[in-house]
Amino acid sequence: MKKHAFIAVIVSFTLFFITLGVLPLSAAHVEYLKGGKIKGIVKDYIEANMPWPQGNIRVDFLGRIQDVSMQGEKISYKVKSIREEAYIGDSTFTVVIHDEGTLLREIPVRVRMEVAIDVVVSTKYLHRDSEIGNGDVKLVRKWFIQTPVHVMKQIEDVVGKRLYSDVMQNNEIKRNMLKSVKTIKRGKLVKVVLESGPMSIMTFGLCEEDGSRGDFIKVRNTSSNKSIYARVVDDSSVMIEY
Repeated sequence: MKKHAFIAVIVSFTLFFITLGVLPLSAAHVEYLKGGKIKGIVKDYIEANMPWPQGNIRVDFLGRIQDVSMQGEKISYKVKSIREEAYIGDSTFTVVIHDEGTLLREIPVRVRMEVAIDVVVSTKYLHRDSEIGNGDVKLVRKWFIQTPVHVMKQIEDVVGKRLYSDVMQNNEIKRNMLKSVKTIKRGKLVKVVLESGPMSIMTFGLCEEDGSRGDFIKVRNTSSNKSIYARVVDDSSVMIEY
């Protein structure tokens, strides 16, 4: 009889502590992290830290990501990337899971990042040594899984230059395919233009060095006799940029 009474007391105390939430087993909170949520965490991190404009990246996940379950009081997540992450091509990000500062687990996630970049391409067949005009090139958006080398991204950086070799229609124009044409020679008198919002100021200057379209050259203001650097616009004018 005494034995039964003792067991009843033990059971009563156990139920009492469970009700109060004192026992460690009942205090732990179990959280399930779906594979889809893990993907979302990684994608949000990529889009928040990448150097590309929003909407210019496609993220594919390589391999299946399993659902995981964790036990803790206050579970939080953060993402780690490799040092000097380029945010293009194949890479691995790590989802780090903590419970109030205690590391629970790390989940490696392999991804492939495809980036849309506007590049200059030819609109027609261009002959070797021909000077490129505005109608000879256009901007086209292309997807890359590695950083493109030598591609030109601005039409104004191409127009006025000559080609080292023939270029087929719709081919990319690359920096190492171009040679500069000396648009302005040293000693030439040119218009010097300064634009600031709606205001435009024009004066004259004497070129102190040769320059091609887009180059910054030294020009001496004929009024103040002071030298400044200005960008070559065409064969008769330069522009001061701030």
